[in-house]
Amino acid sequence: MHKLLLTIFIAATLPLAQAKADQSVRIVPEKMSIIIDMDKLTLTLFNGGEPYRQYQVAMGRYESPTPVGNWEVISMETNPPAVMGTRWLGLNIPYGNYGIHGTNAPHSIGSFASHGCIRMFNSDVEELFTLVTVGTPVTIIGTPFGAPGTPPSVLKYGDKGPDVLEVQRSLKRLGYLQWTPDGFWGNGTERAVKKFREDNGLKGSVIVDEQVYKLLGF
Repeated sequence: MHKLLLTIFIAATLPLAQAKADQSVRIVPEKMSIIIDMDKLTLTLFNGGEPYRQYQVAMGRYESPTPVGNWEVISMETNPPAVMGTRWLGLNIPYGNYGIHGTNAPHSIGSFASHGCIRMFNSDVEELFTLVTVGTPVTIIGTPFGAPGTPPSVLKYGDKGPDVLEVQRSLKRLGYLQWTPDGFWGNGTERAVKKFREDNGLKGSVIVDEQVYKLLGF
């Protein structure tokens, strides 16, 4: 009789124990990818190529544009600094420390307000955090010069980013740059910009300003 009662008790508690165990397991859908649209200020999560979730975001100001391109998640943190809200998803962008994170300034969501990172409401980034993994592809689409409708930033020696990369590509097409553009303004880019300015009768500092942008076709 005792054995029978014990068997019944174990059988009855197994589903409950299994349910608790299942709740503790983080189940991430397969084939997840992210597209962040600068024009729409949205982050869309895709599952197997189909839209799965969409969130409103904030992106980089015109002087600190969010780098466009194809990246991926390389780190995930649950307790980032307070200004980054409650979650951090680091991206493999070579120009600095960029990522997708929460915020302590929720009023900024839906605008160009960050230093280049992608801001989300804390509740949204917490949900996103449960749906992606390290290695999730992230594509950022938009202009390399920052917020649409704003003038490109003045560039100079030591600058880096997608705007520098686009200028280098133009200089290379025109024969002023001899190597593969990398988005970093070093000595070679300095010489190329200086020569370009001289050839076009521009005096003053070696910078990429409004005149240079126009001559390069931007």
